[in-house]
Amino acid sequence: MRTVIVAAGGQVDHRVKSYISEADLLLAADGGAASILELGFVPQAVVGDFDSLDPDVVSGLGECELVRVQREKDETDTELTVRYALERGTDALTLLGALGGRIDHTLANLILLAGLAKKDIDARAITPPLAVYAVAKRLVIQGTKGDLVSVFPFQGPAEGVTEIGFKYSLADAYLDPFAVVGISNELASSEGIIEVRKGVLLVFHYHNDK
Repeated sequence: MRTVIVAAGGQVDHRVKSYISEADLLLAADGGAASILELGFVPQAVVGDFDSLDPDVVSGLGECELVRVQREKDETDTELTVRYALERGTDALTLLGALGGRIDHTLANLILLAGLAKKDIDARAITPPLAVYAVAKRLVIQGTKGDLVSVFPFQGPAEGVTEIGFKYSLADAYLDPFAVVGISNELASSEGIIEVRKGVLLVFHYHNDK
């Protein structure tokens, strides 16, 4: 099941409508509900403490399920929304509005992506023209020749890293978590393949056509 979660921490505009349209389950993390409504959609559920939602927005949600949590908590609203999605059988998840804004929240959302990858969940965060993927096994990227792609090991080293279809290829490489050798590669054609045998990679893909 493909779930899309809209958070309140980054830009959400008409460029993400296609991702929302693909969702089997559309969720909002607190203030992300306002962005969904502005794009002409209604989430199936909103999860959060509702500290960033105007009462008028709440009244416009209709039959949407409202999952209220206490304001003082250890988790972010986005993390709780991800948990809600997993409990309902999600095996592929897209985060919108999760990049940009407060840098600490952006980092927290990247940590969430990495955790999903370790659970074999297809996970990505989209803020056009940027798409960020967390990879624990294999990723196939679709784009255009010349798209910038950066690859970083996350929270530890990555072993057995292979990159096929890029200007600079890798074969069974070791990536140190304190080095940045994976930055600013380019797609050599419309498709690239990234594999990792051990560890988690964060892949940053800048689409030239977005």
